[in-house]
Amino acid sequence: MRDFGGEFLISIRKTTNELDRMDELLHAISDTYGHAVRSTAQYAIELDPADTSAFRAHILGLQRQVEAATVPEDWKSVQASFRGELRDFRDRSAGRLAHLRAEVKAAGEAVQVFAESVSASDTDHEVQIKESLGQLEVISRSVNPQEMQRGIHQATGSINGSIAVMRRSHQVAIAQLRDEIRLLHQQIDVERNAHLIDRATGVWNRQKLDSHVSGLLQTTQPFCVLLVCVRNLPLLGNRYSRTIIEGSLKALLQRFAAMLEERTVIGRWDEQNFAAILEMEPAAAIGVSRNAAHKLSGEYSVQENGLSQNVPLQAVAGVIDRSVRGDETSFQQKLLQMSQALTAA
Repeated sequence: MRDFGGEFLISIRKTTNELDRMDELLHAISDTYGHAVRSTAQYAIELDPADTSAFRAHILGLQRQVEAATVPEDWKSVQASFRGELRDFRDRSAGRLAHLRAEVKAAGEAVQVFAESVSASDTDHEVQIKESLGQLEVISRSVNPQEMQRGIHQATGSINGSIAVMRRSHQVAIAQLRDEIRLLHQQIDVERNAHLIDRATGVWNRQKLDSHVSGLLQTTQPFCVLLVCVRNLPLLGNRYSRTIIEGSLKALLQRFAAMLEERTVIGRWDEQNFAAILEMEPAAAIGVSRNAAHKLSGEYSVQENGLSQNVPLQAVAGVIDRSVRGDETSFQQKLLQMSQALTAA
C-alpha cells in the first residue's frame, strides 16, 4: 500500500522549497534593480548642478518605490517613470552640451579674430616705433657714462614691453567686443521673434503662420497647409496638470517635426489645431496627412515631479492646397472651415 501521507508531505516540502527559492530570487532581482537605479543617480554626469540634483532626487524617490513594490503594476509604474526620467535628463543634457558647443565655437571665433587682428596690425606704426627704438640703441652705444647707457637700454626694453602689452590688450578687447556684439545680435533676434512664438509649445504662433502663408500666396509655387487637430485636448484639463498637457503637446510636435523636412514651418493655428506649411503638390501632402494622423495619435509619456504619466492624444489631420486663382481671404476661409471640421470630427 502506497504511503500517500509521505508523498503528500514530500510534495508540500518541494512546493515550499520552490516558493522559498522564488522568494529569494524575487528579493535578489528587487535588490539588483534597486542598486541599478541608485547607481544611475550616483554616477550621473554633472553638466548642470541644478539639473543633476533634481535628477538624483527623482531617481532616489524611484528607488524607494522599488523597495515598496509588491504587485506588477508597481513595477510597471516604476519602469515607466525611470525611463521617462532618463529621457528627460538626456534631453536636458543634450541641450546643455549644445550650449557648451556654441560657447566653445564662439570662443574659437574670438581667438581667431584676435589672431587675425594681431597679424594685420598697423605695419607703418610698428615700423616707426622700431626706427625710434633703433635710434635709442645708437645713442645708447655712443654715450660714455655707463649709467646713462644702462638707463637707455632699460627704457627701450620697457617701451618694447609696453607696446606688446598694449597691442595684446587692444586686440583682445576688440575680439571680446566682437563676440559680445554677436551674442547681442542673437539676443536681439530672440527678443524680436518672442511675440511670434507660442509660449506653451515653443512653435510659431498664428501671426507667424499667417505671415508666411501670405508671402507664399504672392508667388506661384505650390504649397499646402497641413492641419493636425488634437481632438481630446479640451478634456485633458480635467485629468492632467497644465505642465503635463504642455509636455505632451511638445512631444507630439517633436514627433510631427521629425516626419517633415527640416525647413518646414510648424506652428499653432488655434487652441486645438497645429499647422505645417508644406511646399509640395497636394497629392504628396495628402499622403503626409494620412501618415500624421496615424503616427501622432497615441499615448505620450510625460514626467512631472519624478513620476511618469501617459497622456492619450487623439489626432486627426486635413490638407488645404492653394488655388492659383484664389486670394488670401478665400484661402484663410478654407483653413478656418477645415479647422472647425477637424475640431468637430
